Amino acid sequence: MALSFSASPSGLSLTPPSITGGSTNATRYGNAVNLGNIWKANRDGGFDPSSFVAQDTASSALEQSSAMQADANAYATSLGAQATVSQAKKRADEIKAAAKKSARKGIFGSALGAVAGIGGTLLGGPMVGLAAAQGGKAIGGAIG
Repeated sequence: MALSFSASPSGLSLTPPSITGGSTNATRYGNAVNLGNIWKANRDGGFDPSSFVAQDTASSALEQSSAMQADANAYATSLGAQATVSQAKKRADEIKAAAKKSARKGIFGSALGAVAGIGGTLLGGPMVGLAAAQGGKAIGGAIG
């Protein structure tokens, strides 16, 4: 009486080879083929350590690659932010310098206009003083 064992439908098969009949060479060859088929079926459905190691290596490489990519993206973003801040600071300094220059021109123009207006008023009256003040302001703005 032959017994049949099976761990799962696609897993390990423990069906023993059936050895019945005479002991001719053909029977022995047939039993050997039977045994080979059972061994092949067990080998195909069994655990394959090399594919396990290969999958583990691929997963580790993907994890490391993803971490490196994330670090590179963070670094690039940081550099971009630093460049933007540096550019904004330079632009602010340019605007500040232009404002100071404009204020200097305005102050110098107002002072020259006031002096010219007072001098023109004293020398030629209010109409001359007004014209001299406008001229002094324009000349002071251009020079300042």
